[in-house]
Amino acid sequence: MQQIRRSGVVTWIVVVLVVAAVSVALTLVAVQSSGSTARTSAAGTSPAAAPSASAAVERHATTSTLGIPPGERPEANEPSSVDLATTWTPPADLPQQGRLLRVAVPGTTSHFAARDALLWLPPAALVADPPPLPVAVLMAGQSRGAGPDDLETAGHIAQTMDAIASLHRGLAPIVVVPDQLGPQSGNPMCIDGPLGNSSTYLEHDVPAWITSHLRVQTGAAAWTIGGFSQGGTCAIQLGAGDPARYGNIVDVSGELSRSLGNEARTIALGFSGNAAAYRAAQPLAIMARHGRYPATWAFFTAAALDRKYGPAMPVVAGRAAAVGMHVTTWVLPGARHDWAMASEAIAAGMSWLEPHVGLAASD
Repeated sequence: MQQIRRSGVVTWIVVVLVVAAVSVALTLVAVQSSGSTARTSAAGTSPAAAPSASAAVERHATTSTLGIPPGERPEANEPSSVDLATTWTPPADLPQQGRLLRVAVPGTTSHFAARDALLWLPPAALVADPPPLPVAVLMAGQSRGAGPDDLETAGHIAQTMDAIASLHRGLAPIVVVPDQLGPQSGNPMCIDGPLGNSSTYLEHDVPAWITSHLRVQTGAAAWTIGGFSQGGTCAIQLGAGDPARYGNIVDVSGELSRSLGNEARTIALGFSGNAAAYRAAQPLAIMARHGRYPATWAFFTAAALDRKYGPAMPVVAGRAAAVGMHVTTWVLPGARHDWAMASEAIAAGMSWLEPHVGLAASD
């Protein structure tokens, strides 16, 4: 299990953020920003809370394909993986920045009621003949009013990804931020149950939409599932439960187990009173049941001052390493469980991901 040295990662993140800061204003298609984007958790709210995205992002009536370039239409037999780090030659008209969209990803199979997702396309996806790219599915945390927009208004995902792409000739994973919480920002816990079929939505509906609308590589090594707080818990449970789909995991301050406040309430409301189903759905139980994970790469982070969620990280990361995942961990000194920490950790996770998905040379 590899541990990141803070100095090296911080240096990398500083480079990323400096590049982003001096770049031209982001290209936002069907998403417009207004007001401040400085975000941390507020007193009296959940640690993962962020101000309502509706105050910072103006909603538009869109279709699921508005703003996606024609060249992104997928072909019949997209490759499992591509070593773009050595084969990609950026064209002369490569855009300097990516494109941020809001898209509708329906719950066709799950019937899960999801709000619009965010979609970020890197510069390499915006050229006339784009290559098939890896994809990262990222999720926000759960709190009152939380949702996909938090990854932009609080996590600055477009700025971060633009900066990373600028360091890799326009190459970065396509990022999809689905709504795993539902319209009321509830906590269906990324399972199928009384609170909604969130698991089927993330494992079937979201990948089906991605592969039918975007040029992406199809192999598990090119697919990443990640998130912050509740989204981080979902990332490890879905990545561990479906390694044939998601070969990479980015768990930022995830929990040891799902929770609706306490165990009794969680079992009653989320599992219809079935305690055995509750125990079987925990990330550690999923990993134990599956066995070995020789082809899964996982990045775990936690905040040093997070006494509630932070202790879960070494336990989950240790179990992941014990069952064969290639694990990297990072504890952020001086940080708390908030979006300031999450945005830094996500930037580190996305930078860590580049060589693993063939977009940068391995060290």
